[in-house]
Amino acid sequence: MYKDYYHYSVGNKKTLDKLEAIIWASEKNEWIHFHIPEWLQNVPTHIEPEQSFETLCIERAKRLRLDFNYIRLWFSGGIDSTYMLDTFVDNNILIDEIMIMKSGVPNADWEIDKVALPYIEKIQSKIKSTKITVNTPTINDYKDWYKNEYWFENYKKIGHLSKRFMGLRLNEKLESINLYKEHSKTANILGFDKPFINYVNGEWFTFFLDANINYQIESKDNKYIGFYNDDPLIFVKQCHMLKRGIETFVRNKNDYNKVCDYDPKYQNVWNSSIDRTKNNSIFIIKDLSAVDSQYQGLNYKESLGHKWMHQNFPALYKNYLKGIQNLNHIQNGKWFNKNNAQLGPIGIFADFKSLDRKSTKTVDELFPNGYKV
Repeated sequence: MYKDYYHYSVGNKKTLDKLEAIIWASEKNEWIHFHIPEWLQNVPTHIEPEQSFETLCIERAKRLRLDFNYIRLWFSGGIDSTYMLDTFVDNNILIDEIMIMKSGVPNADWEIDKVALPYIEKIQSKIKSTKITVNTPTINDYKDWYKNEYWFENYKKIGHLSKRFMGLRLNEKLESINLYKEHSKTANILGFDKPFINYVNGEWFTFFLDANINYQIESKDNKYIGFYNDDPLIFVKQCHMLKRGIETFVRNKNDYNKVCDYDPKYQNVWNSSIDRTKNNSIFIIKDLSAVDSQYQGLNYKESLGHKWMHQNFPALYKNYLKGIQNLNHIQNGKWFNKNNAQLGPIGIFADFKSLDRKSTKTVDELFPNGYKV
């Protein structure tokens, strides 16, 4: 089973769930290892596919339509999910349902309200047979989710093995594919994410950090599918497109690795190199800042959610923070950024695969003194 999925190992134990791996590692004082699926281990990343990125995406969409009876496409309004949506719509490939999830926090859903929903309205004439589902959690949903200080255990119960299991906003919960009616052979298709590549000692590698990868527990009739990164040809094509883009548009080699580190200066290089901005007039820079130092989170929208919840529902927010404190008690927060679960778990690297030759390296082999940009 595990060979087909991204997974963790601690000693002889294996799991798909990071929190479970953290607990095991704490009990035995061992390290956590992160593994990529066997099919990805075997992909020759140094060989660029001859087909264009556009052709590969169209073939992917057609193949998914043939393989599944019901297509659910998850849409956020960002350029990754927009390109995926356009691939289906522009090529008359039927989408049965488009899923749009909001957080219910005022001002934090602006991307949905001002970008995603207007775009759906714009293409409405092309998707007349598609069901549009927009879900927003209520404050009662928040109260139920955070009714005890071990709320973080809820994610595993709904099969959402999220890297952000300590986030406050419940759009993450609503993105669980297991909350919705199963149809025979359902594909839940998501547009996560761009590839991550790194330039080390004159050689290009694509790398796999668990914090950058999304996945869930699926069933035979309810599959979780990354449109780009679960397809070996699309994944490798993107890596080589990005490599060329960086070499073309980033003059200083010392800045090459800033592109995939969310540096605002180079986010456009990251996206334009792999054609994400081709048909998108709106390009939204990822904002990883905080509203202020009191409300730290994984990004600005999450920080905004913390501030709003604290000011409007302090008892609920207190229970959320109790859960964070419980997580931080695990080896004094060793497994979390800045020892604070509110900032997410520390990332764990799987193998680095070369884009220049047939070679695979570990993070320790490439960075014996520790990973750095």
